[in-house]
Amino acid sequence: MILIKNDAKVQHRTMQHEKCVKFKQIVAKIWYLWRKTAIFVAKNKSDTYYLDNFSLFLKLQNIMVSQQKPSLEMKNTSINIFHRILVTVVFSLAISFAYAQQEVSVYSFLGGGNNALWSNVDNWDGGLKPTNDSLYTFVFINTANSEIILDEDVNIEYLSSNYENNLTLQGGKILTVNDTIIWSHGNIIIEDRAQLVYNASIPASVRKNISAYDAGTHQWNLIASPITDDVLPSLENGILTDPESAYALYTFNEENREWISYKETPFVISNKHGYLYANAFDTTLVFDGFVRSASTPVEVNLSYHATNNFLAGCNLLGNPFSCNAFVDKSYYILSENSNTLIAVALSSHTPITPCMGIIVKAREAFETVTFCHEMPQPSEHHGYIEITAAKSNAQNLILDQATLSFNSGDDLSKFALYEDAPNIFFTKDNHDLAILSIDSVDIQPIKFKAAEDGSYTLHFEPKDLNLNYLHLIDNMTGSNIDLLVTPDYSFIANTNDYASRFKLVFDPHYGIEEHANEKFAYYANGEIQLIMETQSRSSLQIIDMTGRVIIKRDAINRVSTSGIAPGVYILRLETPNGVRTQKIAIQ
Repeated sequence: MILIKNDAKVQHRTMQHEKCVKFKQIVAKIWYLWRKTAIFVAKNKSDTYYLDNFSLFLKLQNIMVSQQKPSLEMKNTSINIFHRILVTVVFSLAISFAYAQQEVSVYSFLGGGNNALWSNVDNWDGGLKPTNDSLYTFVFINTANSEIILDEDVNIEYLSSNYENNLTLQGGKILTVNDTIIWSHGNIIIEDRAQLVYNASIPASVRKNISAYDAGTHQWNLIASPITDDVLPSLENGILTDPESAYALYTFNEENREWISYKETPFVISNKHGYLYANAFDTTLVFDGFVRSASTPVEVNLSYHATNNFLAGCNLLGNPFSCNAFVDKSYYILSENSNTLIAVALSSHTPITPCMGIIVKAREAFETVTFCHEMPQPSEHHGYIEITAAKSNAQNLILDQATLSFNSGDDLSKFALYEDAPNIFFTKDNHDLAILSIDSVDIQPIKFKAAEDGSYTLHFEPKDLNLNYLHLIDNMTGSNIDLLVTPDYSFIANTNDYASRFKLVFDPHYGIEEHANEKFAYYANGEIQLIMETQSRSSLQIIDMTGRVIIKRDAINRVSTSGIAPGVYILRLETPNGVRTQKIAIQ
């Protein structure tokens, strides 16, 4: 490796017309092009090309070049190593002089001891630490036995430590190294939600925090490994527990539509795949090994076996990188604080964090999905409406979600992870969808199925939309809700209710039944009397103000209200010509 050390008085100053600064730029360029042109293969399984055990100690007043014998294998032994060095240095010098006007910054980390913060200027030679606005930034760790904490986002060209040091990327922080990392001794530790963005495979320890499962939250997690090799679950990496009953780990076989428990059939955790995991205790999963290069996209073949089962085409995948990833399809994630399965639209460009699993639904054979670190080029965004269905009971809040997107390519087939969750969805081409892409619409039907009888609430949240009119029509009760004023609607639902219960109306001239304000019945003498001629295959429902169906029967001219408590009710008359609703008071 190369170490460059400068006098603190002139280090890092952009003084391109001074000889000392030009010389630093030239030397840095020599290193940069040397790494690009030298032909060595590191002796490790990552097959990463880089130089090791070379040292160049540079001082402005006293220049010394010391070269250790490389512990590397030459790719072509027929060419003398010293001839290569000579040719490379001469070539690098020539190129460096041509580009000497470009700014190069060189920094030396000197702070030692425990919890040496990257952001603390006292830890840096001359009190100057790296900035993210230089074209070429070289950082050398010139201390030993330190616990270095990266507590801010850092974007540099080169990072080197030839001593026993641990570098910990604090949760949520990003270390981007655009060219070379040489970390000869010690560990690089990537805490939960931290990111290492690097263009080659490198040893690291990646952490994932897991919150304890309890009956109230049903805290399941979709997890993934960023390590290129298979990971065997163990007590040491925190996946298994003592006692054994404290954890649950599942993989999914799409062909057989079967959840496989690790306790019954042990398996390894593989890169690119996702797994369902829960633990009775707060714990941290530890994935040790070589992390994948962030510069190479990863393509995964999806499994699909045609069947009427709702699990057909369900694939559990995982972020393969030690940094955020994006995919080229809409997908599902599990929310962190509840047992909600969230549909994520492709157009939202929502990142998948390290160690996070996702669910992708294939709709036909031979589909693929591609993970990449770079966010896709955003297209014009037209907004969407998120719809959440909630059911409250004595133990927990059960949620489901659907999205109406005004962006192309967002369609996502419906998938339900929990049998006791409500089910809200759209239908298109005989497919049930959690995300429906549309261009424009006046009326959009919404389907709803109750998992059990009870009280439910729908919540509507338009995002990035400029709407003048948005109403929800309950086809069962006739309720007409202005969602721009009241975004929530509560109702009673039964498992035998028909699914096509709701519709969204975007234009005031559409969606309300033509005869909704015309009376077709009246109450007298303990009976509801229809003032219209009934037709075959007509039905009448009497619904209370909570949405509960009190009576459902074939429509006849007189219907007894015996046994019905006095109050205001909604009549819903279904005929071959359409649906009509009316409020009526029963005494």
